[in-house]
Amino acid sequence: MPMSMPIPQFRRAVTLALSGLVLALPLQADTSVRAITLSTAGIAMIEATATLGEDPLHLSVARADIDDFLKTLWVLDPSGALAHLTMTGPGAFDDAFAHLPLAPEDVTDPARLLRAMMGAPIIVERRGERWEGVNMGVTDRPCEHGPCPVLNLQTTDGSLRSFEINDALSFTFADSADRAHISAALAAWRDRADDRRVALALRSDDDTPREVGLIWLQEAPVWRTAWRAVDTPEGVRLIGWAVVENATGHDWQGVQLTLATGATRNIAARLYERRHAHREEALLAESVPVVAPMARSMEMSAAGMPPMADSAAADVSADDGESFSRFTLSMPVTLPAGEMISLPFLSETLPDARLTLYRGGQRTRHPAIALALENPLPLRLPAGVLTLYEEGRGHAGDALIPELAPGAIEIVDFANDTAMEIREETGTTERLREMRLVRGVLQVTEDLERRTTYRIEGAPQADRQLTLDHPRRTDWSVTGPEDAEETLDALRWQIAVPAGDTVTHTVIERQPRLRRVGLMDIDLPTLALWEQRAVDPELSATLSELAGLRRAISEAETRQRRTAEQIAELEREQARLVNLIVQLGDDSAANRERRARVDTIDAEIAATEDARRAAAEAIDDLRAQIATLLEG
Repeated sequence: MPMSMPIPQFRRAVTLALSGLVLALPLQADTSVRAITLSTAGIAMIEATATLGEDPLHLSVARADIDDFLKTLWVLDPSGALAHLTMTGPGAFDDAFAHLPLAPEDVTDPARLLRAMMGAPIIVERRGERWEGVNMGVTDRPCEHGPCPVLNLQTTDGSLRSFEINDALSFTFADSADRAHISAALAAWRDRADDRRVALALRSDDDTPREVGLIWLQEAPVWRTAWRAVDTPEGVRLIGWAVVENATGHDWQGVQLTLATGATRNIAARLYERRHAHREEALLAESVPVVAPMARSMEMSAAGMPPMADSAAADVSADDGESFSRFTLSMPVTLPAGEMISLPFLSETLPDARLTLYRGGQRTRHPAIALALENPLPLRLPAGVLTLYEEGRGHAGDALIPELAPGAIEIVDFANDTAMEIREETGTTERLREMRLVRGVLQVTEDLERRTTYRIEGAPQADRQLTLDHPRRTDWSVTGPEDAEETLDALRWQIAVPAGDTVTHTVIERQPRLRRVGLMDIDLPTLALWEQRAVDPELSATLSELAGLRRAISEAETRQRRTAEQIAELEREQARLVNLIVQLGDDSAANRERRARVDTIDAEIAATEDARRAAAEAIDDLRAQIATLLEG
């Protein structure tokens, strides 16, 4: 969006050679530029002056540079007049033929033109003879070297004639409307003759001839540095060589060249491009009610708006609805089909809230240079791309501004402060706060402590005021430092960083954690861990007694398991002997010994069963003791 404002004091000597009132911009040979700033961000800032008055200032911009030109053109007008640009739109050629009875190719060939204009009245002349009639179209007939186009004509007396279309034949469309259509089609082709450039006209509402300043950005190769280091008795001599390429399209004749470095954000905005918003299609053939767009209205005129500083904008009436804001120009706009216009529609002075901002948790190396923008108007500010200039220094970077509701504050980054470096170190520890025994459940309250240390290395030659945003974490509370400013999603500190110093800032966060541990069936290793961490002597004694009972239960369970295994083994042996006795069926000495062994095994099983029952009873008794201990 071009802006018109008084010419600042910086670079007042910058001039641009003009040919009449035609300012030849990128890639034109008759341009003489006096000041250029090349940036490592890959852009060139070009500064010039020109005379603007009653006649428009005609500009010619390379198609490849038109988006950057529309995004960044800054008009510095001492009169403060309203300036605007007009230009042929990207769809002007197609739009021209959309309203003509001709296709683009129809006017490039006489035979095609006659076919497209069938039924039109025409006048045909050949070798001094003249016929008037109606165009009946063109047909092909065989000729010596292929088909030849033939014009068919119905003359005014009704006769039909045919004419071979060649150099001897000429024809004229008798209807002035038809001739106008053809002239318009040819004019569209003429305007499209050089589609590598866009013609613009800069106008203002002040007819007084005066000198205005123009500043714009365009893409340029990055300039590079080649360092030389020479070791001398006095030390190492370091020399940097700049490698610069002139790809601006201008001959540099004594230009004031500036080489800029930095990490500015530069956004490629497609402004010279036809776009259509997505529209929802109606699924039913019925009328859709239209919601009244004005929930509340505020008329803003030159008297009603806040004072405008440095720039002029068209008077507007604005109203704000529930989901939109609307700006209506009070001045009439004249714009032929297929052309575009660019002009300022809103001017407002916002507080300059420059921040050197570091957002914790992102692990970036350098803090961002940002602006905190607050919308002071009772209506929404539209989203868009912002190009930031600094008075006396030039282009400072780009940013994307989201839609801002009334009173909304948005922080936008436009560069990085590469002179500062920040590193984050994070560690987490656990601290036992309380341990209680409640109805057989050990309730353990712990504090998780997270310490994030920011090590901030200051700029070598300048003090900084760093804004540090530490992200909020769910279920964590910050216990230090205490002088934090609370925002929606972060805690913010202002930290003074002296030049060349290293400053540390440690943020301490705590998260309480309650754990419930059932002790009735707890295993011995886990019980031993909690017994070691117990601080209260009474609780420690209880856990120690519980450990002794749990060990006794473990021993009794081992006895119970072993006796059960012994009983199973004895029963298997007894079954084997009984089966063998039955198979033999005699009263031999061996069988009598087997019968005696079976009886002995019965006694052993009974004794082992008694031992198993005793172990089970001991386990039940120990569990009862544990229950009594835990309930007490």
